[in-house]
Amino acid sequence: MNAAIRKYFLYSLVLSLTACSSADISHNLGGVKDSLFSLGSIFTSSKSKSVDPERDISDSLDSEGAVLACPRIEYIEELSIVDKYVDNSEPSVDGLEYSANIAHFESSCRVLPNKSLADIEIYIRFYAELGDAGRLKPSEEVNVTHPYFIATLDKDNKIINKQVETLTMAYGANENELTKLEKVSYQMPYDATHNPKDYRVVMGFILTKAQIENNRRDYKF
Repeated sequence: MNAAIRKYFLYSLVLSLTACSSADISHNLGGVKDSLFSLGSIFTSSKSKSVDPERDISDSLDSEGAVLACPRIEYIEELSIVDKYVDNSEPSVDGLEYSANIAHFESSCRVLPNKSLADIEIYIRFYAELGDAGRLKPSEEVNVTHPYFIATLDKDNKIINKQVETLTMAYGANENELTKLEKVSYQMPYDATHNPKDYRVVMGFILTKAQIENNRRDYKF
């Protein structure tokens, strides 16, 4: 798959995920600082996925009988794709080492009022592709790793908690494209005077400023 087709596929995939869920919405992240995600940028939008309350959410009651609901869970658009070039400041077709994106996710949640925690499990499906510069020798096996994060924001977009995970893709001698499903366990702390639904759990790849700028240019975020 050449670079032009690859970029079209990834962008089309992001668009199709947006179209398939009526609950997908954009949010202004306002003052969320780039220290959470990468270097030197403030991000502008994210995508959320609705959960089935009969299947995925177990609401709890606080000491006064108020219903405690789970937070919204989202991915940040600008951080949902990573293209790693030999030189990210000067991306080129033959300089692409690897590319990956968040293709889909599902989540389940349980509020633990006695611990002021929301116990969350997220299943994330990644699609990844090895670029022309990703394999130094023909038919060699390649392992690619890239960090991503799960984090909590309060209603004022203040960072409450962050958990860093590592995506590892093992390409066989003749493999250039892979998908992988990862299960992430995450505990979201919340202030006992607030409802967990007032928070947001966000996810994305940890990128450099140049990679984010490339995403905005190439995928029209």
